[in-house]
Amino acid sequence: MSRNIFYSLLLVTLFPIVSVAQKNNKLGVFMDCKWEWLCDFNYVRQEIKMVDFVRDRFLADVHVLVNTEFSGGGGEQNTIAFIGLKSFSGKSDTLRYFNNPTMTDDEKRKQLVKYVKLGLVSYVAKSGLAEDLQISYVSKDTTASMETAEQQQKDKWNFWQLRVGASGFFSGNQNFKNENINSYISSTRETNASRTNINVDMQFRKSVYAVSATEKETVQFRDIGVEAIYVKKLSEHWGVGIGGDAMHSLFQNLDLRTSVRPRVEYSITPYSKFNSERIIVRYLVGPELSMYGDTTIYYKIKELQVKHSLQAIASFTKPWGTVNVGGFYSNYLSDFKQNNLSFSGGINWRIFKGFTFGAGGSYSIIRDQINIKKEDASAADVLTQRRALLSGYDYFVGVGFSYTFGSIFNNAVFPGFRGLSWGLNF
Repeated sequence: MSRNIFYSLLLVTLFPIVSVAQKNNKLGVFMDCKWEWLCDFNYVRQEIKMVDFVRDRFLADVHVLVNTEFSGGGGEQNTIAFIGLKSFSGKSDTLRYFNNPTMTDDEKRKQLVKYVKLGLVSYVAKSGLAEDLQISYVSKDTTASMETAEQQQKDKWNFWQLRVGASGFFSGNQNFKNENINSYISSTRETNASRTNINVDMQFRKSVYAVSATEKETVQFRDIGVEAIYVKKLSEHWGVGIGGDAMHSLFQNLDLRTSVRPRVEYSITPYSKFNSERIIVRYLVGPELSMYGDTTIYYKIKELQVKHSLQAIASFTKPWGTVNVGGFYSNYLSDFKQNNLSFSGGINWRIFKGFTFGAGGSYSIIRDQINIKKEDASAADVLTQRRALLSGYDYFVGVGFSYTFGSIFNNAVFPGFRGLSWGLNF
């Protein structure tokens, strides 16, 4: 075993806190996960402070590629490839570890951070920051005392990141054809103190049904949405912001709907703990202008309303499992009978070793569909769901459990006779 690997294993064995005294010239790291939903990137960024995470591998000194394969027993074999770039070109390393099927999301993300730290140590040790590495048995929160390198280095983009994309999906058979075309433009500026989002989304969907040999039914949807939000953290518990949006939707009978809503948020738990626990209450209020494609059930073709909303969200990620629940209420101030109340959430609970219970769902009481067309829906409208219909409620419920038992040896992943696995990620 090489000296670098020995030192790396020693650092992990002693559970070190690796800190960088120098605030400049941190290594740029691009983290790339095959299954993004398995990598809690916010948690990784919060826990690993000795490097800077960048948005593209071409900007990085080290490309961290995380690949996960699933065993027949429900476990996960993880392979992390550390690929050196720029001055580290030609240097690479690979680490592997296994998540057994009884581990919770919190245990998995801690395991991920542990091995990412381990793999990065050899790169940091060969950089200009090697002399600034320190090993300590006392854990300290360095967030307040150490500013990120993003704040220290000049950024000609001033933290703005822009993204443009488009995709199309086409499917069909002799009796049915479907087209789905999506495009978007987004820009984001996020710092420790504030976040700004500006998004434009466009979607076109077309479905053609062969009703008979000579008759076809065509259903088309066209939706365009624009949203801009600015939010700012005032303290560890308070935040304020303002948001505006505009949308056009044939399905919702909206030629145009636009709104502007200031907002305020109070976090019962400190914002710094949002990766493990979050309890917040949020209030929004502001005007909403609606211009309809057809006369509504309230005999309106255009109207201006003031709408407010109260939201409460609680989220916990603990060693025993996860809980995410929320309650959302809104109404138009001109008529409190025009309201909407919904509850949603889910729980994933490891009750005892090997046994996990999960449940989730949502339920909404709907009294604010002021955009519904006055004209009665045809049978084709109902069957093809080509327009929004009046409904006093909607719901979804899911529940299940799993129990894993037997041999404790569940590390092996047999590579042969596997099915085709592919996906499109834009």
